[in-house]
Amino acid sequence: MDTKSSTSSRTPGDVESEPVAKKSRLVYKTIIYDESVANQWLDEPPLEVWDHHIIPLLSLRDLALSRTVCTFFEAYWQDKFSNNVLPLRVGNDVATIDDVMGVVEILSSRREYTKLNPLVVLLGKGDHEITDSWIDINGNNRPTTIGITRSNITFLGVGKDTTTISGGFRIENVENITFKQMTVTNTSAYGDGIRIENAKVELMDVAIEEAEYAGLHLVDSTSETTVLATRCEFANGNYGALVEGTRSLFGTSLTSATFKNCVFHGNRKDGIQGSGNSTIHLHGEDTAICSNQSCGISVYGSCKVLIHLPSHHNTSYNNGDEDRHTYAGGTITNVED
Repeated sequence: MDTKSSTSSRTPGDVESEPVAKKSRLVYKTIIYDESVANQWLDEPPLEVWDHHIIPLLSLRDLALSRTVCTFFEAYWQDKFSNNVLPLRVGNDVATIDDVMGVVEILSSRREYTKLNPLVVLLGKGDHEITDSWIDINGNNRPTTIGITRSNITFLGVGKDTTTISGGFRIENVENITFKQMTVTNTSAYGDGIRIENAKVELMDVAIEEAEYAGLHLVDSTSETTVLATRCEFANGNYGALVEGTRSLFGTSLTSATFKNCVFHGNRKDGIQGSGNSTIHLHGEDTAICSNQSCGISVYGSCKVLIHLPSHHNTSYNNGDEDRHTYAGGTITNVED
């Protein structure tokens, strides 16, 4: 079989965009080692060896391209893709982080991802630079920002000190977007680390640093917007976290942010600022809001901050102007769970 001629005119995009064919069956059988057969495991390795040792070394792109070789690989592609086994690897399946959403659109059109079974995007060690931009509702160009256009995606790094993102993310009208084990930095003009509107997002072991505007920015939303951040750090930006609710003082609260054992420090303005009818929850003994140049926690416009810690816990301290600042109806309260 001339595999070169059968694949030379095909691109990864061609293969990935093909419809899912009827799944070929993978048949497992016991193979008895026969010392009289030369190179038995090289010429005919057991299916278990392929499944557990060889196929995992291939990326999603590698396995997709191998479909053109023979039906043997087609069966593996159908099995692994249908069961959502292979993640999308930046630097392997796609060249850069800017290319991720294009491939996500293709894959999402071919199978359904869910909250319990999301599409996983692996971001390896090193710096991943975002060069994309987006236009906001006022016509302003926001550089170095990627728009997330599909729900049920997990972005997985290998550690806050190992995986870094130079740029920010815009998340609107989607749900179940998760970031884990990375650092996000956006120093562009008016740059947010992660900007959220009408969306549901979770952060775990994420640091957002040196954001030109806000590390985490929940903007005024028209539908439910929630964030759950666990063991995260919001540092050395303009605002650590900026949580905006509905502008009406009598409107229904649609925006909430929950922080568990998170740290907010070294920001030029407030560690946390809440407004509108938003609700902010703080949990965990390791919670600290300190050394911000303006206020530790600043709330107004009916925003409620609920601190799920004893009143003697040193939650907000050593901030420039005030540790806790409320006005125009905002409240900060310690509550007993």
